[in-house]
Amino acid sequence: MLSLALVFLKIGVAAYGGGWTIVGIIRTEIVGRAWLSADEFARLIAVAQITPGPVALNAATLVGFKLHGLAGAAIATLSVVAAPVALSALVGLIAAKASKRGGRLTEALKTGTIGLISMTVWAFAPSAASSYMSAGLAALAFVVSAFTKINPLWLILGAGALGAAARAFFG
Repeated sequence: MLSLALVFLKIGVAAYGGGWTIVGIIRTEIVGRAWLSADEFARLIAVAQITPGPVALNAATLVGFKLHGLAGAAIATLSVVAAPVALSALVGLIAAKASKRGGRLTEALKTGTIGLISMTVWAFAPSAASSYMSAGLAALAFVVSAFTKINPLWLILGAGALGAAARAFFG
């Protein structure tokens, strides 16, 4: 369980700020250690996305539970939130003293964030879009999300319903 705690502590540090930028790092850690297969990881991310809370937190809880039951879920969950809580307190103190420089730092970090999100899409796409139908649904979801303000939850549920209907109809 020590390795579980250390991995999710590291993920928590990297995940500071949250969002999809962390999914590639989580995938590298979890799939790289053979805690989950690439397909299991894709399913984990789907479940983590539709449950309340940050993806890293949900992934930590699910992986911890799979590996070590309730104790593993608790250890992984606490580990993944420990660093962001500490960093938030530190950043709050620093930001209070240097508020003028904070805006420029945020702008500078956007480029790195775009790169990390792109890496996540690149790593996640082969297992998520493993058939023409999956790839088509992913492309449709991208277009709909890019050009509308639809809630992502409805987009996920709609894609799931379309995928289930297509599988039932076409096999």
